[in-house]
Amino acid sequence: MSKIIRLDGLTLTDTTAPKIIERDKIESDGSLFLFDPTLAQGAFTALGNGATIPNALSNKAAALLAVPEIDTHGFVSSVALANKFVVERTGKGGVHGIITQSGTQAASGNLNWQILLPAAIRNHIFANRATRKFFFSVWWKTTRPGLQGSSQAVAWATGQTGATSNYLFHTESGIPRPSAGAASHLGSRAVPATTETVAPVGSNRIANVGVNGQVGTGLATATDVNPLAFVGTGGPWGGLNFDKAPSRILYRAYVEDLTASGRAYADVDAIDYALWQAAFGSGGKFNGDTYTDPASLAWVPAPT
Repeated sequence: MSKIIRLDGLTLTDTTAPKIIERDKIESDGSLFLFDPTLAQGAFTALGNGATIPNALSNKAAALLAVPEIDTHGFVSSVALANKFVVERTGKGGVHGIITQSGTQAASGNLNWQILLPAAIRNHIFANRATRKFFFSVWWKTTRPGLQGSSQAVAWATGQTGATSNYLFHTESGIPRPSAGAASHLGSRAVPATTETVAPVGSNRIANVGVNGQVGTGLATATDVNPLAFVGTGGPWGGLNFDKAPSRILYRAYVEDLTASGRAYADVDAIDYALWQAAFGSGGKFNGDTYTDPASLAWVPAPT
């Protein structure tokens, strides 16, 4: 006969002690948001503007922020246009944004698909941006490289002016910042280490960063904490990337309050990177994905 031993009032203070995984291996008491459509708690179907993007770790975020779980889910902001920017679900569940490089985007303005964090999470990050440590991660595939030297970021939390000088973090050209040497830098990983302008077609990418404080004057408002994951053109990089932005498949994104979890950047990075390797490796959940090749579309001409 099996028995359950219950120890009332016992508190484990060792953050490295084994824990029961409820939803995902990366979860912790500091988990704020996890986008992963392959998880039961993260599944969704609608892609249109305003559609809900479930927070796969809504239970953890709700407990940390003391809000209902429904208040921890994200949502889509999207501007699509036929023959210039289209969005599709891939065979393995990713969100593929294909954007024109035809020379005609200026007449249409910014075109994009992005996941925005809910107010409860944005407000928490903004209120604690100078005093708490945070971890940000995003996984994606480049299906068509960018043509602009300062290629469209895939995730960011920046000021509206001087974005690459005043920020919490950003991923211009697919490279996470702040970089090593910055006072707020706790650690970062970019695989591959090259920018999206030279990335091979079909390259799988991960960018993560741990921060402790801001760069420059940082953020001005809570709405500067966005987006969680992005494809197309927009934000501080928008106009510079008209007809030059990369096409991408967005697979996963994660945010953690490291101060709340008690974990170090290296602890979370080790889990994040191992999961990324498994997901895209042989037999992995995103390995062998199927999707529309941007080069096959007449309105997305090959670079000259």
